[in-house]
Order: sequence, then C-alpha cells, then structure tokens
Amino acid sequence: MLTTTATFKHLPLIFFAGAVFAAAAPGIVRVHIEQQQILVEASFARNAEAGLLVSQPHEEAGKGKLAKLEWSWDKGVAVMRIIRHDGRRDNAFCRFQLINETSGRPLSQSRWVENIESIAPRTQAFPTARGIKGLQCIEDIDDALRLGVKQAALNVTLDQLVDWKANSGQFSRQVDGKTVYFHAGYVTYIDSQLKRLTDAGVMNSLIIYNRIPGSRGGSPLVHPDSDLANSPFRVGAFNLATEEGVRTYRGAIEFLAERYSDPEGGHGLTKRFIIGNEIQSHWHWYNLGELPQREVVREYHKALRLAHLAAHGIHPGIQLYISLDHHWSVQMGNNPLRGMSGRYFIETLNTFITAGGNFDWHVAFHPYPENLFDPRTWEDTSATASFDTKKITFKNIQILPAFLRQPRFLHKGKSRRVILSEQGFHSVDSVTGERDQAAAYAYAYYRVRHTGGIDAFILHRHVDHPGEGGLRLGLRSRHDDGVRQIYDVFRRADTVGWPEAFKFALPIIGVKNWTETLPIQQPQAE
Repeated sequence: MLTTTATFKHLPLIFFAGAVFAAAAPGIVRVHIEQQQILVEASFARNAEAGLLVSQPHEEAGKGKLAKLEWSWDKGVAVMRIIRHDGRRDNAFCRFQLINETSGRPLSQSRWVENIESIAPRTQAFPTARGIKGLQCIEDIDDALRLGVKQAALNVTLDQLVDWKANSGQFSRQVDGKTVYFHAGYVTYIDSQLKRLTDAGVMNSLIIYNRIPGSRGGSPLVHPDSDLANSPFRVGAFNLATEEGVRTYRGAIEFLAERYSDPEGGHGLTKRFIIGNEIQSHWHWYNLGELPQREVVREYHKALRLAHLAAHGIHPGIQLYISLDHHWSVQMGNNPLRGMSGRYFIETLNTFITAGGNFDWHVAFHPYPENLFDPRTWEDTSATASFDTKKITFKNIQILPAFLRQPRFLHKGKSRRVILSEQGFHSVDSVTGERDQAAAYAYAYYRVRHTGGIDAFILHRHVDHPGEGGLRLGLRSRHDDGVRQIYDVFRRADTVGWPEAFKFALPIIGVKNWTETLPIQQPQAE
C-alpha cells in the first residue's frame, strides 16, 4: 500500500540540492530510493491540484493508479513517500507523473527512479580490457585465444534462455512474487563460454535479443505488435506490453546480471549488455510491425530503461549499450514505418531518456563498409566527415564519438562510450579478394586504435556462415577449414609485429604511411 501524510504550501522559490530556482512549470524534480521508500520530489503551485500517477512499465502513457497520498514539504520541495515493496511489486520499476487530480491532465513528463545503484549489493570493479581486438561468433575458443583476442561478444536469445513453460526448476529468479525459470542447458552453455574466456583474461559482451518462435503459443516473450508472418529474420521486440512480459524480461536481465557479475561464482564475467540488435532497422532486427518512428524509439526506451534498473540494481558497473547499424542520416529501405536513420534514433532516444531521468548508456555500433560485399571501405563515398554523413563506416568512424561528445549527450559530464560490436569484411571470390579483406582489417584496426572514445573492435566473424546471404566474412573458410590472409593480420594486429604484418596494405589503400589514413579535420555539421 502507498502511504504518507502531511500537506503542502505554495512557495515562489524552489530550494533543491543546495541551489535556488525560480518557480517554473509544474514538474517532478527527482525520483530516488531512500532505504525502503521511494521519494518523489516535485515543484508546483498550490492551486495546481497536483496528484501523482504511478504507472507500471507495461501500462500506456497516462494509465496507472493515482497515489492516494498527500504531499509533504521538505526544504521547499513537495515530497511524496511511497513504500518501495508494497506486497505485490517493487515500485522502483514504476514511472511517476504529476497530473491534475480533477481532470487527469498531465502536468509534467513521467520520471523514473534515478539512483537504483544505491541498492546494488555488488560494487567490485570488473577486470579491464587488455586491448581492443575482439571476435564475435567464436567457434573454437582455443583458436581464438591463439589469435590473441582480448574481447568477445556472445549472443544470448531470450527464447533459448527463458523457460516460460516452467519445465526446468534448476535456474530461476523471483520477480514481484512470481518465478521466472531458465533453461538449464542454455545457462550451462553460456557458463562454459564465459568462464573459459574470462579465465583467459578476455572481456565479454552479451548481445541480448529476442527471436520470434514459429507461433505465439502463449509465449510472454513475443511482443503483440511483432509481425509474425512477415518479419524478415524473425527477431522481435522485447514484450514490454504485458505484465507477464515485463516480469519475464526483467527476470532475465536480473538473472544475467546476478550470475555474471559474481567474481566468486565460477561462471565467468561480463560487464556489457547490448540490448537488442540494430534497432533503427527495427523491421529486420527488432520487429514491432509497421510503426511510426517515434513510437519505436519510445518502446525501445522502455526496454533500455528497465535493463538499466534491473542490471544496476545488482551491479552499477554493468554497462548498457544500444545497438546501431552503419546507416546514419539515411535509413535502410524507404518505408518510414520499417526503419529510421541512426541519427534520428539516437537523438530521439536521448530526448526520452533525459526527460525521464538521465542514466548511463552507451553505443554498440556496426560500421560495416557502405557495400557489405566490397571490403575496400577506404573508398566509401557515403561516409563523409560530417555529422550529416549518410553512413558511418571505418572511413569516417571518428564521427560517432565526436557526435556523442556534444553536451546534450553527456551523463554527469562524461561522454557515452562506443564499442564496435559487429562488423566484418567480405572476401570477394577473386584473385585479390583475400588481399583486400586483409587490407581492410589493417586499415580499420589502425584507425580505431587512433580514435578516442572507442573501447572495442570486435570482428564478425571467426568462420564463414552459410546463412549470411553469400557474405564470406570469416577469418577462416568453412569449406576447407583453411585460414585466409586476414587470419595472420588479425593475429599480429596488437603485437610488436604489426608494422610488418600491415605494410602490404599501404599501396592497396593508396598511402605511403599509416598516419595518412587518419583524419586531418574535425567533423563538421552540414
């Protein structure tokens, strides 16, 4: 039950956190946890008839329950104190909105809890990465370690992780008084991968996404707006439209955070959660059906926000990443209901996050060459030195961290970090195919090493995959188990032997030395 008492007064000035502000439009100043209560601090005029709407994550905007409580005053700020655990749910995952009690008209934006880190039981530091060189879709860990990988990215799909039919009781988590179960075999598989890599000093990232099964079949994982019949790759949005869907999603994030942030657990460690895949191309990789762009971003904001609350409630050192492909000021395809530009996505998401209470999020980017079947990324014409560039590839990779250094994107004065979590180079079936693929990696690796703000360059992929539309992105070919020229270039990339391994690429790229590949001007907005 939500409980508090007292009354409020009207003051012309609002005093908060040692500062004085002139009275402005009604709004929530802050939502934070203090012991077992949630304190909602607000400013409004006495005649505003201000009430507090408490909404569950699955409820639509403007829906929820009016807190039957009175405001108190604390140092000039109106305060409502809400019991965090009310016997049914953890209200730290709710959002709070100031409304007119009589008309129900909203008086402010919804806000979320902003100090979830204060309840985290773990605070130990994660190991730091020993370098940026990484590999995704590792098929042989022994081979990856021989190559000297320092970072790895592993896919985690909710439909494989969550046992929503509760057939397995070995792994589970309690969420709001109900149990979310997990498939033992899949958990054991993740354990085996992460432990082996962690023991070898590799930093791990989890790419968490949601495959759409053949039919809904009662699964709480499937978003009701996912287009089951037409989704190209059968990858859907997380289901945050139902109470059970939210509980299942939150349980999965909390389970992963709990299990893989424990240095004594013996399961391996990961500090990075990538939430979804290439979200701005949502029709393909985060299917919500055909939906207006702003509504797609609003829905994804909820997934990222809940992941932040769930993960940081366990360990604040876990980093949450959004996933974007290389389309920047343009979108993939022409249907505005099926995609958007990366720039629109990130700007709109930042607006939602700032309005609801800023938090720590970062960017997992995929700077493939403009043509995925042409590895010669230094020739990309759509990658320009401008914030309005059509695409961001390795030719202009400096654009992304520079864009994120703008004041509007900062969090507590710090820039968002960037990892390159999936990108590779095609080996054309020609005499120069392997050579150009290897040269592209040398070019990309050198440029990333000399671009501030990028923490990882995780190559896709270890071995060719037959389901990638004819792309041959591997260090190895699947057909004959042979290694390509890129294999040795990758192996020596972060060793003292890199100049010798890379020098073949200089005349291919058309430069005399590697410094010529670095930008000579700062990115400019057009």
